[in-house]
Amino acid sequence: MKKLTYIATLATALGYSAYAGVSATANGSGLYEISDPIDASVTLDSAKEYLLTEVVYVSDATITIPAGTVIRGVIGLKDGSNNVTQEPGTLVITRTGQINAVGTPSAPIIFTFETDPTPKTAPTVPVFNDALVTGLWGGVIILGNAPTNNDQSASNALLVAGTDFIEGLIEPNPGDASPDLRGIYGGDAPHDSSGVMRYVSIRNGGFNLSAANEINGLTMGGVGAGTVLEFIEVVAGQDDGFEWFGGTVNSKYLLSAYNNDDAFDYDQGFSGLGQFWAVVMADNSNDGDKGGEFDGDDQSGAKPYAVPVIYNMTVVGTGLGVKGSNGGGQIDYDANAGGGLFNSIIVASGVPSLDINGTSADRVADGTLQIRGNIWHVDIDDVAAEAVIDHDQGSAELVLATDNSFANPFLGGANYAVMGETGSAKKRYEVGGVYLKPAAFGDVIASLEPYIGTFFDVVSYKGAFSPTETPWTAGWTVPAQLGYFAD
Repeated sequence: MKKLTYIATLATALGYSAYAGVSATANGSGLYEISDPIDASVTLDSAKEYLLTEVVYVSDATITIPAGTVIRGVIGLKDGSNNVTQEPGTLVITRTGQINAVGTPSAPIIFTFETDPTPKTAPTVPVFNDALVTGLWGGVIILGNAPTNNDQSASNALLVAGTDFIEGLIEPNPGDASPDLRGIYGGDAPHDSSGVMRYVSIRNGGFNLSAANEINGLTMGGVGAGTVLEFIEVVAGQDDGFEWFGGTVNSKYLLSAYNNDDAFDYDQGFSGLGQFWAVVMADNSNDGDKGGEFDGDDQSGAKPYAVPVIYNMTVVGTGLGVKGSNGGGQIDYDANAGGGLFNSIIVASGVPSLDINGTSADRVADGTLQIRGNIWHVDIDDVAAEAVIDHDQGSAELVLATDNSFANPFLGGANYAVMGETGSAKKRYEVGGVYLKPAAFGDVIASLEPYIGTFFDVVSYKGAFSPTETPWTAGWTVPAQLGYFAD
């Protein structure tokens, strides 16, 4: 998918890597340019700032990104015929590459757009004049060798069984003289490792190559359980915050805030574990679809079904009536999606909070989709408990009527009405507009679903945030730095 520019052609003739990788000198803006490919291990310098000048693939190498490093990306451009004229700056970790990106709460690793003025001290706002500030570069894509249930080998001779080309990049044609196969994901290694990402902030990105072919904030294709993903935020993305295409990777402490489409999206047989996932939707009447778009397959009936298990999720939707179309923070199961959702809090969905569609109802019937120990509450202003009918869509009543609660969790305690729609209510993207910590009483700390296995931390509360401790988002995330998160 390389652009046939003079420089790219010359680079090929002279030995491709001569013009690729990490520049040793800064450009006129003081940024150290990163160009495609990175095919030898490299360690960046947190004292420098970097610029992804195109889609950059890391293959047969590890990119190490120290705490406090800022990596910017150029904006993607298309002409009037929808042809890409400038690739968006995007980092792709291929099936043979690794990423070692370990930030800290005081020095997170930041991915942002080229002209972001002061990303470390004063982040760009996610919403300005009620419009999302988004699509200003690409995103981060990780491709692994873990299984999916998506076999596209019949549609493209370049693929083997169980693999596909990742969404957001141009798919090569078997007739190409030198087809670029670096965008392939999937395999038969469930414990595969693509590296580590910890305390990483991904901001104001996204690019729509074509309909249903977008770069998300963090895209994961066939990523394996040996990969570590903790303390990662995606803010103001043009499409989904996090999207999994199959794979087995586990994750903790993920924040998806003010993204245009779904906060969390999985399909193609994803079977990882997740805990402490948080969603905050923009209540601007336009952005924010599903809190969770949970699909099982792209190819009807493909197995194994998606069966991820999620504990301690918090979803703050767009608000009742703010977004009347599909979404607004809803949890949606479709296309044979199974798995589990436990000990979570879902409030202020713009439409009924839970939708179980079509074949996912079959997964409820056979026990491979279980939803228990959760709190569902649409109207934050309503102090009384609600009813199943206020929340169910599709076949959701099959699970909501048992072992789920509809009490108000009072996020923010006495300040709960700040996130309502009357009186003292504020926008989610206003200073002091979001409270994440529930009140420590009632169903928040009672009737918890037992924790299984060794991955999950055993806690005594529902939702992604402890009622009594400082939120894990404090200090390093964009909404916390801007003062939107009031806890």
